Amino acid sequence: MRDVEAATAADMPLIEACVRRFRLDDEDLAAEQFIVVREGGRVVAFGRIKPYAAVYELGAVGVLEAERGRGLGTLVVRELIRRFPSRDVWITTDLPAWFERFGFAPIPEPPAEIAAKLVRVCGRLRSGAVAMALGRA
Repeated sequence: MRDVEAATAADMPLIEACVRRFRLDDEDLAAEQFIVVREGGRVVAFGRIKPYAAVYELGAVGVLEAERGRGLGTLVVRELIRRFPSRDVWITTDLPAWFERFGFAPIPEPPAEIAAKLVRVCGRLRSGAVAMALGRA
């Protein structure tokens, strides 16, 4: 059975280890930012809505290696979009083609907080990261 739910403090050691192993954004990790997908009580995927002062970012989407290829990343992204607290959904990613299928488009001049994150975080983790947005009417 597959459940999508809020992460708990007990989930954070696994999430933190995966975030570091997958080279995802490891800034300010907090359980209340994350959702998890559980199968048989075990976390198999996760993602978060990261708050900034003026915007929010969809990020840190991860699927455990043994669980990949089953649509769990898509499930997490769709659920995070559904739960997003603002009209515009921002992401920073080095996989723009993967996110385009959800309707995300590259934004050459993102909000200041997202632009700063590209330099501060993405620059040390991955090359070729871009800012993208999904506007929801």
